Amino acid sequence: MYDWLSSGVSRMGAPQARKLATHAIKLAALAAPADTPSSLRRDVMGLSFPSPVGLAAGFDKQGTLYPSLPPLGFGFAEIGSVIPLPEPQRSPGLNAVAGILARHSRPHAIPLGASISMNRATAPERMADDYLACMQALWKYADYFTVNLGVRAGPDLHLPQHRATLRSVLAAVSSAQARMAAEHGLRRSVVVKVDQSRGDTDALLACVQEFAFDGLVLSGAAPAGEERRALGSLERAAGAVNGRMPVISVGGIRTPQDVSDRLSAGAALVQLYSAIVESGPLLPRRINARLSNPAKPLFRAS
Repeated sequence: MYDWLSSGVSRMGAPQARKLATHAIKLAALAAPADTPSSLRRDVMGLSFPSPVGLAAGFDKQGTLYPSLPPLGFGFAEIGSVIPLPEPQRSPGLNAVAGILARHSRPHAIPLGASISMNRATAPERMADDYLACMQALWKYADYFTVNLGVRAGPDLHLPQHRATLRSVLAAVSSAQARMAAEHGLRRSVVVKVDQSRGDTDALLACVQEFAFDGLVLSGAAPAGEERRALGSLERAAGAVNGRMPVISVGGIRTPQDVSDRLSAGAALVQLYSAIVESGPLLPRRINARLSNPAKPLFRAS
């Protein structure tokens, strides 16, 4: 049924397809809640994840969907990217998101991450201030923060010519993490998101590793037929950080087998985005069933 609806709505464009998936998530959470097998629990970055399957940033920009995700088998969720000031089509701004997150009950049923970034009008020399403002305002509400380098809102921090700006941002975030933990008596994990499709990944990983962050989000979908190469890239990245930083893999993950392959290649956790639009809100449950019983035949999306 969902396949039929999704196929029709997708012809109207990505926003309409995502809107359908959002309504489906809310309905499915109410109509068909289910427990996640306890065997899938993972302890990563000082947090306990009921399942390694999460919702990627960009889908739930404000955190309004978060309460509906645990009953569907999601093990964590990442909202945003959050930016200080509102921008149309991008974010309602920091104050609006903080107000939404303040209403969620705590402790959270599943870890809640906040992807943070900068406003388009922010000058490069002040970019770190935008990240720090988001951390400060959301420190009480998020379980971890993702420093998103991949937004097309200003200088692309993946590129070598902006390496000095990248270092200033990472240094400021690392220092703020320690300071805010002392101020609030509450530590939050910080991970850095790197988009492999931007190039220069090895040098970027080397730069990120100079700072004592808690993890790495590695994104970048592989073109059709090049999935093996994507797994190889994941394996190399996981090997490069050598266990010092757990890796969260996102991009091009659509099936239970994809999830199994990413975990086998070195990812500690995975995130879904397009697959939820394409296959519907029960996909995490099918993935969890596959992971908890690998000998069972793969489920077909429905």
